[in-house]
Amino acid sequence: MTQDTGSQELARIATAYLASIAFGATFLIATLTGTDGATALIRSVIAVIAACVVGRLLLGPAINAVLTAMARDEAERRAALRAAEDEEDDR
Repeated sequence: MTQDTGSQELARIATAYLASIAFGATFLIATLTGTDGATALIRSVIAVIAACVVGRLLLGPAINAVLTAMARDEAERRAALRAAEDEEDDR
């Protein structure tokens, strides 16, 4: 299944948010638990790398599924509106 440009952009943005949250949360938790700065930074970088890998693997298909469902629902809604308008025109 190929991704459209819009869904690729959404997946990229969602992955960036996930990575930034992973970095911030890991760094904050590591700092609050008493680790030194270098250790907190290394753990945060590992968390960012893991979040980027997981984000690219999981968020792309999830976003495609959501966009496909939205498009299908919109098509059904428009078909129902056309059917209602045609029924009204027949009267």
